[in-house]
Amino acid sequence: MRTSEINIPTFRGEELTAWLDRPAGGNPQAYALFAYCFSGRQQEAVENISLALTQKNIAVLRFDFTYTQNSGGLGIASADDLLAAARYLQKEYQGPSLIVGHSLAGAAAIIIASEIPSLKAVATIGAPAHEKYLRAILDEDMHDEDFAEIVYSDTHDFKVDLELLDAMDEKRMHKKVNELDMALLLLHSPQDTLIYNDSAAELYTAARHPKSFISLDGADHFLSKAADSWYCGNMIAAWVQRYLDLEEPAALRTHMEVVTRTGKEGFTTEIRAGNHSLLADEPAKFGGADLGPNPYDLLNAALGACTSMTIQMYARRKKWPLEEAIVHLKHNQVYGEDCAVCDEKKSRLDQLSREVELKGNLDEGQRARLMEIADKCPVHKTLMSDISITTKELKR
Repeated sequence: MRTSEINIPTFRGEELTAWLDRPAGGNPQAYALFAYCFSGRQQEAVENISLALTQKNIAVLRFDFTYTQNSGGLGIASADDLLAAARYLQKEYQGPSLIVGHSLAGAAAIIIASEIPSLKAVATIGAPAHEKYLRAILDEDMHDEDFAEIVYSDTHDFKVDLELLDAMDEKRMHKKVNELDMALLLLHSPQDTLIYNDSAAELYTAARHPKSFISLDGADHFLSKAADSWYCGNMIAAWVQRYLDLEEPAALRTHMEVVTRTGKEGFTTEIRAGNHSLLADEPAKFGGADLGPNPYDLLNAALGACTSMTIQMYARRKKWPLEEAIVHLKHNQVYGEDCAVCDEKKSRLDQLSREVELKGNLDEGQRARLMEIADKCPVHKTLMSDISITTKELKR
């Protein structure tokens, strides 16, 4: 995905710092708002959830619900921030079709959903059903005429607008959920120790269909484990497709065998090989988004796949008990001082290192023969031959 930072003016005259994540290739077919209450240490969780949506061609405008920059430092979490972000999307791109809210932002999403005409679906993650579920983390000693303070942990607390807390009155919230005229997905962990799982049950009971519930079993409130945030994001992305009119992205087409496309931002590259699509990229330290293997990894993969296929094909023909052929590869550049093919000493030579695991009840003769066969795979032969590459511009 491609990410850009955006400063959005709020209704209180402050600035909301947000990030817009766009799909790696092509134009997004829908937009989503994602407001979260993760601590700074859980940035990976935020990015995983957003990435799952962008991979379905949904752009995501995301922001930390607990942090609004103003002249005095931290701002106050308010449902109005969601409306300001929705207004920005409507003005600059198109109105959001999906809103995702984590924790208190999930309750805020339910409260203001009816005020965003473009919305078709709401997803909440660990959201409180009403203000009673906040009592364990609400600092009663930190009240002001405008805000209260919520304490998640010793290192993560934030201010919350009293108007939002008033709107989270039990009767008001039940009415909001019941009158929600769009699809609702509730995600909650039975092991959530900050907002108990009973909250999701209460919201689900109050809501009308279409409504769905997914258990985030084993996860904590902040989705600290990468596997939990990936699961959460993928479930939202799969669920919302039923409620959004998403078409398959325009496929890359070619008159040849393989086609690739790299846009003007980053290095994320779409690949179409026959009927199959995949991504290539560079690691973040080289300016990429690390959404796929780099080109040399793909070269290694081609050699490895061809090697293991060729070995297995030969073993099957011989009816030998080869259970698995596993190939480990690495690309490197070495100095070719003792290399007969090098024109100059200290010239650098590309080297592909390959180690083959043969699993099965094979005798030593069979193993030796299969290792010989490894060098006979077609890709190996191609790489070892004189290769001619022709390049010309294709004008359309």
